[in-house]
Amino acid sequence: MHYLEINSERQFKDATGYSKNSFSELLKDYKKTFFEEYGQKYEEYIKEEAITLPKLKTLGECLFFVLYQLKNGLIWGSLGFTFGMAGSSAHGNFKVFLGLLELTLEKKSDAQKKV
Repeated sequence: MHYLEINSERQFKDATGYSKNSFSELLKDYKKTFFEEYGQKYEEYIKEEAITLPKLKTLGECLFFVLYQLKNGLIWGSLGFTFGMAGSSAHGNFKVFLGLLELTLEKKSDAQKKV
């Protein structure tokens, strides 16, 4: 499933709980957090660190994947099937990219408290 192919605002919100606009704003922060944690963009990280090309090729895909699972609560095998990966890979990816989302939301919350 590729999130950029979702045409309808309603379908996007049904899939993730976010409007496309809110998703885009969150994605900016998500990318910033990744860069702060790893010192490079996700795409550069993949080129340098990945042994095989991952199914989630952009941070947008990673964020959509996590939000989709949080909204829909699929079993790992079904989530993996939906995104073209094994259930164990879906579980591992979810843990990694959920952690990044939690860190992103913490930073946003801390920044809002300071304002």
